[in-house]
Amino acid sequence: MRFTFAQAKLAMARFLTSTGQTNVGETINQACDELARTRTFQRMKKVIRITVDSEYFGLPQDCGSLLRAAVDATPVSIHGTEYEFLHSGPGDLDFQAAGLAPLNGIQRLGVFATMIDPSEALPLVAYTTTAAPATPLRVRGKNADGDIVVETVPVLVWTGPADAATIDVSAISTLTTNTFVEIHSITLPNDAAGYISLFAVGDELECLARMHPKVVVPEFTRYRLPGFSSDDGASYKVLAEVGARFMPMVDDDEIVPFDSLLPLQYMLQSMAAMEAQEVKMADDYRMRAEAVLIRREESELEKQGLVVINPLYDGSIGQASNEDYYNV
Repeated sequence: MRFTFAQAKLAMARFLTSTGQTNVGETINQACDELARTRTFQRMKKVIRITVDSEYFGLPQDCGSLLRAAVDATPVSIHGTEYEFLHSGPGDLDFQAAGLAPLNGIQRLGVFATMIDPSEALPLVAYTTTAAPATPLRVRGKNADGDIVVETVPVLVWTGPADAATIDVSAISTLTTNTFVEIHSITLPNDAAGYISLFAVGDELECLARMHPKVVVPEFTRYRLPGFSSDDGASYKVLAEVGARFMPMVDDDEIVPFDSLLPLQYMLQSMAAMEAQEVKMADDYRMRAEAVLIRREESELEKQGLVVINPLYDGSIGQASNEDYYNV
């Protein structure tokens, strides 16, 4: 069964009394994050559909990495940065002909502070749709000269139209003094109450990132479609299974990502044992937490039966035929 954040805090409070932890919710979030990072559990997967209109794209903050993907309805492989250096591989993907994007699959570029970089050296502005935090966020990055620049960015309350692309950028007065071509890190204010969006301001607003208020140092996973089409307005439809990245729970009615509080209890006890320098006990509790989740997952996953292919008989999924398009 599923549990709310409030139920988890009530049930887990007694396991934290001996550790000196006063913020039960914060400790539960830490334990959930540790559990979610141990492996890609089925409950930490989801399927998303995105439209990619440039060669480089980032996943939303609550998505960790691509597990499987299809581009324009065709399943593709997913590669790391080492793919370009294989002796039997494609080599430098910058030299791939435009328009052949699906043939080289999708390449993972790594983890970055924003979903995308500014299109050129541009100043920044930050908005939230709730009450503005008292302190600004802090951005570190690189300017057009290659120098590292650091600046605080006040978080403004968004009062513009629903579509940011229609805003008059000339009316925006609170901009950073520096311009940025790359964003290396962002530090959010501790008193942020709602999601914060960071924009680069050019001829129009370029949304670089939309960030959870309780993730002080946000990160996003970026990917690339090598050989992206050079046609104006070109885009690709990507269907992807992703491993979800745990986002801290804030409201009492939010749902704990796992269907049992027992592994959460074991992880909290593991953290408490580690604080007491009981390393062996901490490892035992951590293994118990993972084992419980694995057993529960195995009990609910569908079992794939054997597929028998008989090419000798019509009607079999492996039937032999004189028609090429019937062959499997």
